[in-house]
Amino acid sequence: MSEQTSKNEKAKSSRKQKQLDQALAGLSGKERRAAEEKRKEARRMHVYIAIGVIVAVLVAGLLTWDSGVIQSHAPALTVGSKSYSSVEVGYYFNSTYNSIYSYASYYGLDTSVSLKEQEAYSGCTWYDYLLDSATESLTSVSILAQEGEAAGYELSEDGEAEVEEVMEELAEEASENGVSEAYVLRAYYGRFMTKKIYKNLVRESVYASEYAEYVTDSFDVTEDDLEEYYEENADTIDTYDYECYLIDATADSTTDDEGNTVDPTEEETAQALEDATNLAAELEAAFASGDDDAVAALVEENGFSSYSGISPSYFSSYDFGEWLTDADRAAGDTTTITISTTSTSDDDEEEEVETVTGYYVLKFNSRVRDDYYGVNLYDLELEAEELESEDEDDEDAEATYDMDTALENITVDRDLWLQLGGDGEAFASIATTNSASSSASNGGLTENVYKGRMADVIDEWLFGGDAPEVGSYEILEDTENNCYYLVYVDSYQELYYWQTTAKSAIQSERYSDWYTEAAENYEVSTTAFLSTLTVI
Repeated sequence: MSEQTSKNEKAKSSRKQKQLDQALAGLSGKERRAAEEKRKEARRMHVYIAIGVIVAVLVAGLLTWDSGVIQSHAPALTVGSKSYSSVEVGYYFNSTYNSIYSYASYYGLDTSVSLKEQEAYSGCTWYDYLLDSATESLTSVSILAQEGEAAGYELSEDGEAEVEEVMEELAEEASENGVSEAYVLRAYYGRFMTKKIYKNLVRESVYASEYAEYVTDSFDVTEDDLEEYYEENADTIDTYDYECYLIDATADSTTDDEGNTVDPTEEETAQALEDATNLAAELEAAFASGDDDAVAALVEENGFSSYSGISPSYFSSYDFGEWLTDADRAAGDTTTITISTTSTSDDDEEEEVETVTGYYVLKFNSRVRDDYYGVNLYDLELEAEELESEDEDDEDAEATYDMDTALENITVDRDLWLQLGGDGEAFASIATTNSASSSASNGGLTENVYKGRMADVIDEWLFGGDAPEVGSYEILEDTENNCYYLVYVDSYQELYYWQTTAKSAIQSERYSDWYTEAAENYEVSTTAFLSTLTVI
């Protein structure tokens, strides 16, 4: 306040006081006191009104907060030109939490304790971990969505159908449980989630995913690109035929009469190592002699874990990966690879102690580049029902299955499919509801089927001889898994399987470079409202 303003206020106050004194001058003492009390009451009323206004504002604020208006509209995360509320960030937070909830104990997460009081890893609570994951996911989706919008990309009909399918699933779940859709959304994503916000988030996610795929597919890959990539990455592209078994060399712990765990003694540990060493030598000898029966007997008798035939993307992380990918490896080669751990000596902290924990025993058969075409295949799996045992008291009796009825039922499915047109669309209409296969959610379609991907009977039908023609179909019996398959060849890939693998890898690398460059143009920031998200 300026000095002049202060003088004006004082003068104004002085004039009011003089006016008041003049008004009271002609009154008796009693009348003067009554007038003075009335003036004080008026002043108190003004104070009460002022306080009332303040309280009303606070109450309105609390009501607004409790209604979720602030959480649903106040920006908590901004990505480029788009802002997202804590409710929208909470969708990604709670989605991740929902996905790990069933496996909480596996991750060491106690769902009865606040996420802010438990560490996901050293120095990071579960709350912070999930919040970081949520903001990263939403940031990625937002960047892709904004890039797509800037490029004029429109969501496909399939994409729109996917969004509607998700909304239909929401309605079905609510109906099945006798609750409202709003109740389901609040249960999964927090108390302020609405159907409108949910649908917008689903659509943006589908749009971003579709645009990412569009960008990835837009990168042209030449035959020279494929050959160059293969030369540099043959070890991870080729297919390997080999046998590998793990022999455990550790002694089992036991429990005492009170249920306490008792660690194995030094003698028991030494004996376990000796037994494993002898078994490894015996198994490798059986491999080297080509005695398959002896190998099978050793594996079954001792329960060795099999690591045979897994792809390079898996075995490259195991101790035997380097041996398998050696360019000089020849058919029939065998080896035993020691698995060990290193720890600090109890007597000398600077001394490291190596402890053998097991052996990988391997036999190499072949390594090839996959010069065949992947198959786009429809399959419908129908499981046979287990029959009741005639002797319920015989625990050793082998289970039997009603394969005859299963064959009759899958024959009905085949005939219905043919009546409906015998194509992919007709197959999907049946497989979606009737198939026990993991492909049922995709209408029975599995694209780019390669050797070893499907059940053995399907693999043999596709790759065991002459490749079936497009449009071919068959009912296949799988006695090992007690089921039947109806299979239908929709089409073949245009490139060899190894080329398809290389092309996918090249396009993925180029997409990664494209996204990294695009993301640099987006400023990402958060506000205090980020902490107001609702944890379910």
